[in-house]
Amino acid sequence: MLAWPAIVVVIVVGLLVVWAIEPDRRLTVTPEQRLIIEKIRSVLMHDADAPQYGRVVDQADGRGYVAGTGDFSTAGGEIVAVLDTYTARVGANPLSLSYLPVLKRLADRRSPAVGELAGLPDAWRLASKDPRFRQAQDDVVDDRYYQPAVRTATDLGLTTPLGLAVIYDTLLQHGDSADPDALPSIIYRTEVRAHGRPGEVPERDWLSAFLAERRATLTNPSAPQRRATWPYTVGRVDALGTLLADRDDDLRPPLTLSPYGRRHVLDLTPSMPAVADGTTHPPATPSPSAVPRSAAPRPAVPSPTPRGSRRPPATTGPPRPSSSPPAAPTAATPRDGLLVRVVATSGRSIGVAGGASSAGAKIVLSGGTGAAERWRLVAATSGCFHLVNVRSGMALDNPDGTWTNGVQMQQWEYGWGTSNQSWCFTPVGRGRYSIRNLTNYYLLDVRDGGTTDGTAVQQWGADAAAPNANQTWRLVPAG
Repeated sequence: MLAWPAIVVVIVVGLLVVWAIEPDRRLTVTPEQRLIIEKIRSVLMHDADAPQYGRVVDQADGRGYVAGTGDFSTAGGEIVAVLDTYTARVGANPLSLSYLPVLKRLADRRSPAVGELAGLPDAWRLASKDPRFRQAQDDVVDDRYYQPAVRTATDLGLTTPLGLAVIYDTLLQHGDSADPDALPSIIYRTEVRAHGRPGEVPERDWLSAFLAERRATLTNPSAPQRRATWPYTVGRVDALGTLLADRDDDLRPPLTLSPYGRRHVLDLTPSMPAVADGTTHPPATPSPSAVPRSAAPRPAVPSPTPRGSRRPPATTGPPRPSSSPPAAPTAATPRDGLLVRVVATSGRSIGVAGGASSAGAKIVLSGGTGAAERWRLVAATSGCFHLVNVRSGMALDNPDGTWTNGVQMQQWEYGWGTSNQSWCFTPVGRGRYSIRNLTNYYLLDVRDGGTTDGTAVQQWGADAAAPNANQTWRLVPAG
């Protein structure tokens, strides 16, 4: 029978042997985990689990156009890398012949100018139908972002697929320059906050500190041009923080992400490639190249800090007739092809001022029920819809994709897939909806809660799930 000291020695020796023969845990990613990581990337970047190959926007943040599944920028030159890769495989093509020289010149100057790039968005969307062009985008994402993220995560000592996903998404948004807003600076500040690197401190604790530092950077970036957009993207960090809190370190599906209010359930079903305009199926409506478009839209970003325009005035609106009003029509559910009137709390509908048919005509409240007050819903990207006016054939439009509270909406030549003409419906109970623009997530809003004909229909930054009465709408079937 062994004495206690001998037993202790045996246990210690055994543990040392196990430690000696067990390899260090290192970062490994299975093909299934890589698929989930790419779906996470797409949801965090574009609020869609299918890669947005055909997406082209100008966010006015110093990057010029950003395009495709990796937000390749014209000012940063990533878009040149995509075109060079594609052209090397297929030869001269419309994009390379028309745009590559000027794109290289803009990249050399790091210029955000897009004035010389007229037609590029439509040409890019058309090219995105080619599987070889989509593959070129995937290859540039892998070379410029995913593989560097793997190296960075490995060098840091991270061991989980979730840790890699955190670094990957940060690199995509922040870059790896010496900029104080970039990934290396965030890593440095994290090590100070966490008192060490992964391995010196528990990985989950380090990731929590990293996400806190990244969130602080998004909330108050050092670069002034980012302050108009980055604070609204904190949903990316919060969604990753939810995965960390739920201990989804290995990214085993199904996973649920909701960075901007829209719920995504990620599984191992391969996403259908997005074709022109970021769709996952050929559009039933005309190609965007066949119709004029308003100014280049800005990218979809998370909902801004909840605010609201002024509450409706204390007035009760126009006098009611002495007889009882008819019962309100049954509200409709948004669907492709539905013909509706979009009715405010006051009972008035969204219409085109004066029934005009011209581009730029203002959107107002109207007591009428004619063609200028009727809109056809056309399915767009990200589960949203275009609203096409029956009288004019033009679409409800956020002018120039603006991010300013109080801007009155307009009608503009309909362009399928254009994000500043894409409207997303959030049910808020009793058959009513808030309606947010896909460019900036601002809500359709009745200016000052007005109840008279001609009251401006504007946009206002608010919580889509908790709109005030100015931002609440019913869809009433109109045909």
